[in-house]
Amino acid sequence: MRSPISRSLVVSAAVLAALWLVVVGVRAALSQVQSGIAQLAGLLPAVVPTQLTWPENGAWAVLAPLVGAVALALGYLAVATRAGARGVVVPWFAAALAAAAVGLVIDVGSTWAFLADYGVRGLLGTGFGAAAASGAFFGLAVGWVPGLIARRESATEPRRRPAWLVPAAAIGVVAVLASTMAADAARTASIAAEAEAQREVQAQSSFGALPDPDAPGEPVPETAGVALEVEPDECTPDTATVLKGEPDAATGHRGLPLELFNFSDQPCVVEGYPDVAFGDQNAHLLAVTVVEGGSFMAQDQGPQRIEIPPGGTAVSVIGWDAASPHGALVTHTVWAAQTAGMPRGSWPLELDIVEGSSVAVTAWSLVDPRSAG
Repeated sequence: MRSPISRSLVVSAAVLAALWLVVVGVRAALSQVQSGIAQLAGLLPAVVPTQLTWPENGAWAVLAPLVGAVALALGYLAVATRAGARGVVVPWFAAALAAAAVGLVIDVGSTWAFLADYGVRGLLGTGFGAAAASGAFFGLAVGWVPGLIARRESATEPRRRPAWLVPAAAIGVVAVLASTMAADAARTASIAAEAEAQREVQAQSSFGALPDPDAPGEPVPETAGVALEVEPDECTPDTATVLKGEPDAATGHRGLPLELFNFSDQPCVVEGYPDVAFGDQNAHLLAVTVVEGGSFMAQDQGPQRIEIPPGGTAVSVIGWDAASPHGALVTHTVWAAQTAGMPRGSWPLELDIVEGSSVAVTAWSLVDPRSAG
């Protein structure tokens, strides 16, 4: 029947675990100090990556190091009881080996997400191996302390390893892996929650929902995509251009005038309604119903064939009802062409035309629709 582990060896294992926790705790505490003192944390071996001991990780910031300390003690005992030699060297070596092994398991746990997503190449640039190297350094630096304690064993009584010790050490390794992964998951969740909170704060002060690069949608087409027959005297981009006026507002209503400016030295003709479209904060076509006709902000005289003299302008007014932009897809760009089928020009402009809105647009007129009687 195998004899139990000697008291001095058990004490040496407890001392080793305690020293390991002291290093982890002091390093974590120093890293949280908001001053130059935080640089002192770099003088201690990172046996547990600092990000795993962040207070934001909750209970796992404490549980993961505790589990690691227990596994370290069990691993140390498993190695030290296997060797039959006396003195300081064997337990010293056992301390370094056990600490390096625990560090390696922590490395695997803290980089598991990269391994799962990218395989072995996911370890590049992640600092994999740092905890194992720090553990080995820790064991070499302080392993002599438990070694001095362990050498007090009776020289006549051989060391024997209990049958339960190796399985216990193996369970400790699994527990270290699980707790490290849990701490890393808690850290990731904490970062995500903080990012979401920041997004909420930004959303409160932003016009509409925050831009989303992954949002589904299509770019605003540069033309309406309809067939167009151009008459010789018609206003085209070669003779006239659409200009944006200044937005106007009344209680609960909005208006935006458009002007078709004839910059040529000959009159040009336009008939009907301008072609308008709207782009949202994601540079996608905003789902808006465009209705040809008047609104609260302007009367529609109907489509008329009008001649714009050189240097003259025709006017159309876009009208809509005010809407809350909070959290919505809203207008960040206005697109317009003199008639459907011609190339659209655009202007960056924030308007409370939201997704699903109905917008009215008056026909081109030489008389401002806002003042027409």
